[in-house]
Amino acid sequence: MFLLPATDDAVTSVTAPLSAPVKVSFESAGRWFEALRLRRRHKHSLSHHSLQSSSSEESDNEEIEEEDNLILLQGLDPKEWKQQDHYAVLGISKLRYKATENQIKKAYKSMVLKHHPDKRKARGLKVGDGEDDYFTCITRAYEILGNKLKRRSYDSVDPQFDNDVPPADEESKKNFFKVFGPVFERNSR
Repeated sequence: MFLLPATDDAVTSVTAPLSAPVKVSFESAGRWFEALRLRRRHKHSLSHHSLQSSSSEESDNEEIEEEDNLILLQGLDPKEWKQQDHYAVLGISKLRYKATENQIKKAYKSMVLKHHPDKRKARGLKVGDGEDDYFTCITRAYEILGNKLKRRSYDSVDPQFDNDVPPADEESKKNFFKVFGPVFERNSR
């Protein structure tokens, strides 16, 4: 780094010579080193890792369990996308309405990396033509669940939602919060 030149009325002078370089030992550490180490261990490319880490940086504590649903996906008819279980298509059927936006986004990115038609062609798998491919269902599922208004509408008619309410009897009156607490939690969505 150089100093700015002196003004016209000032005089510049050098008072000491440049010092010689000094060897410094250091230990690799930090999140970037850890990311590099994990990429090398799992043999992932930088682009694969950056897609996964971009959503994990937004929410470090939100982990999702991906479900292996290849058979479900291959059995989907893209023309019947309105009847499909969008949470199951994205592999987050256990979370359902409790899934956060970041979890949905992460699940979608993961599905794109696994099931995009170009990726499947590269692996030598059969790919349907345009609208006949099950990847269309993945895209539709994210269009619904990735939009707050559409997701709220979809969740309001979710057939897998537990809508049962315990009976009002003496036991439920004595332990009101214990009995009805889970019901309020489910319906607070």
